[in-house]
Amino acid sequence: MTPSLVLMDYVDRKTLNNEQLSYLEQVLKASIQKLKFTGIKPAIANNEICDAALLSQGSYEISCIASILDMLQPTKKPMERKTKVFNALCNAGLIVTD
Repeated sequence: MTPSLVLMDYVDRKTLNNEQLSYLEQVLKASIQKLKFTGIKPAIANNEICDAALLSQGSYEISCIASILDMLQPTKKPMERKTKVFNALCNAGLIVTD
């Protein structure tokens, strides 16, 4: 199982099973930590995944994962996953805001 395969399954079925959701949660947490400590640029998702995640084409795969998880399993925490990812990308200098 890879993040891209799970995301493509979401593209095809518009849903994920509990195992896939749990896997993506773990991938997301690990990806955020990797970004914080290494600043290595994450992978870009393909256009179909970006469209399914309701993000612009050319978005980072980590952003797509967060968006899809927010849609399928909204968090009860004050900050959505996609906001955490956005902040991590900004802190790593990969997104510049004014």
